[in-house]
Amino acid sequence: MALETRHELLAGRYRTLRILGTGGMARVHLAQDERLGRQVAIKQMHAHSPDDAAVRFEREAKLGASLNHPNLVSIYDIETEGESVLIVMEYVDGETLQDAIARAPLAPDRVVEIVADIASGLDHAHKHGVVHRDVKPANILIRHDGTAKLADLGIASAAEQTSITRSGTVLGTASYMAPEQLDGGVAGPRSDVYALAAVAFEALCGKKARSGNTPLEIATEVVKGPPPDLTRCWGGAPPAAAAVLGRGMARNPHNRQSSAGALAQELTRALKTPHAPPPATRVVPAPTAVAPRPMATSRARGRNWIPVAAAASMLALAGIVGFAALGGDDGGGGATRDAASFGKAAKGSNKASGRSSSSNSDRASAGAAGSAAEDGPGSAAPSTGDGATAAPTATSGAATGDDPVALNDQGYALMQAGDYDSAIPLLQRAVAAYPEDSQDLTYGYALYNLGRSLRLAGRPDEAVPILERRLQIPDQTETVQRELDAARAAAS
Repeated sequence: MALETRHELLAGRYRTLRILGTGGMARVHLAQDERLGRQVAIKQMHAHSPDDAAVRFEREAKLGASLNHPNLVSIYDIETEGESVLIVMEYVDGETLQDAIARAPLAPDRVVEIVADIASGLDHAHKHGVVHRDVKPANILIRHDGTAKLADLGIASAAEQTSITRSGTVLGTASYMAPEQLDGGVAGPRSDVYALAAVAFEALCGKKARSGNTPLEIATEVVKGPPPDLTRCWGGAPPAAAAVLGRGMARNPHNRQSSAGALAQELTRALKTPHAPPPATRVVPAPTAVAPRPMATSRARGRNWIPVAAAASMLALAGIVGFAALGGDDGGGGATRDAASFGKAAKGSNKASGRSSSSNSDRASAGAAGSAAEDGPGSAAPSTGDGATAAPTATSGAATGDDPVALNDQGYALMQAGDYDSAIPLLQRAVAAYPEDSQDLTYGYALYNLGRSLRLAGRPDEAVPILERRLQIPDQTETVQRELDAARAAAS
């Protein structure tokens, strides 16, 4: 909630109106730019903040100013005020996605709009060598017209820059961090894809994809457990949507979608299939003084809004950049964890959590069927899920009727389980339901799954023409080409 403040003049031009929030290392003001006559959000670093915080502030400002995109919060300037550093940025009049989810899960069509907006911003950042590293609902601002904007580049990394943190420090928010981040590895664009999939899961379900009583519990689940299953918290979820998000949160980054935009497109297609309404859980009535209404299912529908600064959503991070965020997931801690010891602790807790240390979560989560460890050409870190529209777990019984979508779903589930001989007839029936020149994506999915199943069943010569046909459909062609290369190599 915004607090009253003295109307100070910062940097000789920004008249503070009120405080929007305060964190451990910064406070955020709503201010009036007296020179340009517009409202701005100003993140002001506390004078007592550690030296590396000032470096992060400056880098955040430079990275933000270098990116110009309608779905990224704009950074206008960086100033100094005494011993403090100021970041002047766009003020977004709206609410955070975290606030919206707290009232109730969002309608699927609204979720795909938000995911598409954020994916567009992320792809723009990635194109310019910037990885966000802390995509989460609290950092997604929903403007009054429904546009979603991604805030807070405070711990983002640029490809050409070296780390500004102590060696071995993990930065991010536990429930949305990819396994490679928790292991102290290098975060890349697919780390942001993982986080966006976790955000979409939470928006559809009304609860986090990963949760636990302690940061270590969450990290252990992320590093060793299979991806969360959307159908377990939303019984009416389309199996295809569960598969898309499961792949987005695959442990191996190579098994995730190649870009945030690809995740958004797949999720949009998957949610177009018939489904039940999302669960009406965790509905929190809005305070009378604010009276915001539940988010509409489309941007055209009106609603009331809580004024929020572009940087206000990151206050948890402003005081907790670093593994501080793990203290309460989105809350305000202040400590950092050593990456090496943290990863070791997470891995070492398998016994306590009842998991076998030899379990291969990639096999279960990334659609690697029975061949996650195969070493054939084109099969390292296979993206089996590309084009697959089945749920990660499904019954192995025969599909009924000749519905190609159902047949493909059943075949894909059997393929994941390593039962290629049973999957092949179902996938052949799914393929046969379409004309050979069809450009339908479900046809493409079935072709890919059939070709892969044939190869893994030891019939690569039959797989080659199937995959060559699949390559004629302009969708995820890199993955298809890798599978085709593997089939050709095996056939020869």
